[in-house]
Amino acid sequence: MIDWLTNNAGMTGLLFFFSVFVIVSVWAFRPSAKQSIEAHKFIPLRPSQTVEDK
Repeated sequence: MIDWLTNNAGMTGLLFFFSVFVIVSVWAFRPSAKQSIEAHKFIPLRPSQTVEDK
């Protein structure tokens, strides 16, 4: 098993990372995530709050 993995490490890594990319993409762009994404889209534009401001 380890011999096969070392001989095919490039293809195994490609398939692994492509699979992770597809899973993360599907999870991020699922219809039920739209409300969460909409709530977070203005985070960089909000004024920052520090401990002293609270």
